[in-house]
Amino acid sequence: MKFPISFSLIAMSLISGCGNKEKTITPTIKPITESVYASATIQAAEQYTLYPAIAGKILSFDVDEGDLIAAGGLIAYLENTAATNSANNAESAVVLSKQSAIQVQELEAQLKSAKEQSKLDSVNFQRQQNLYSKEIGSLSQLESRRLASIASKNSVIALNAKLIQVKNQLRFNQNQAQANANVATKNLGDYAVRSDIGGEVFQLLAKKGEWISPQKPLAIIGNSKDYLVVMEVDEMDIVKIKLGQTVLISMDAYDQSFEGHVSRITPIMNPKTQSFVIEAAFNTRPETLYPGLSAEVNIVIAQKPKALLIPIGSLEKNNIVKTTDGAVTVKTGLKNLEFVEILDGLNEKSQILIPTGK
Repeated sequence: MKFPISFSLIAMSLISGCGNKEKTITPTIKPITESVYASATIQAAEQYTLYPAIAGKILSFDVDEGDLIAAGGLIAYLENTAATNSANNAESAVVLSKQSAIQVQELEAQLKSAKEQSKLDSVNFQRQQNLYSKEIGSLSQLESRRLASIASKNSVIALNAKLIQVKNQLRFNQNQAQANANVATKNLGDYAVRSDIGGEVFQLLAKKGEWISPQKPLAIIGNSKDYLVVMEVDEMDIVKIKLGQTVLISMDAYDQSFEGHVSRITPIMNPKTQSFVIEAAFNTRPETLYPGLSAEVNIVIAQKPKALLIPIGSLEKNNIVKTTDGAVTVKTGLKNLEFVEILDGLNEKSQILIPTGK
């Protein structure tokens, strides 16, 4: 839908028809501007709605509406008794898992003794073999030494395997306990709701003692030093919109227009409204602005300082214009709500018939 920005009335020469109910006018050469109209709202740059990560009851607020806050600044505390207990239990589990290292130390000591015993049994077995080869000692003594050597070696193997198993289990338990502690600490931190950006707290959407959840917003925050004009443009006009195009912004709060430019085009259509969201940045702006102010915007599509114009109402279907010489098919150019540019088919002397009622 297209609306004019600001046009002076075109002077028309009206010549009364003789004995009929039609008047005639001639085209005139004037500037023309074609624009796309859109309703809009003013938003703070980086404006966003803050939702808590978890559900809980609000214990206190650390800010008031209108306060400035740094990125990561505290907005509110939520009740966290259960989370505190969980975090304490998780930390206790970490301590207990580390204390289990005593079992490893005991096994390492046993393994050390077993290795010493294995060496001794191996030496005794070798010595008994030497004696037996010289026919000293009995076969049963040799066999006893051999079995003792085998048993001590097996003991070393078993203790070594057990030590590896205990170490792996201990490592797993410690990692698990630490992971649980990290999660519990993070969950505890979620009860302190913080802002993701630095800016102004425009609105607190809940009260102390109220229950909130990740589906219920807590606050609206944004950059109060910079504002954007957010508008919706009909799908019929979106192909005409380009980045950098001039926009003229008018607001009920001010009796003057302000200039801006198209700064962002959202490249997907809202199927509910059949429109696209467009953002414009101010080139010149009023000293005071507030999020949520309504505005009307004209996006300048094209301009001509000199164009042959006729009233838009004199253009009929299929680009037909009725003249004193008969119906003429014309080629049109720029249009707005008042006038249409004629590129071919008429000249400045053409006499256009206008019914008296129009």
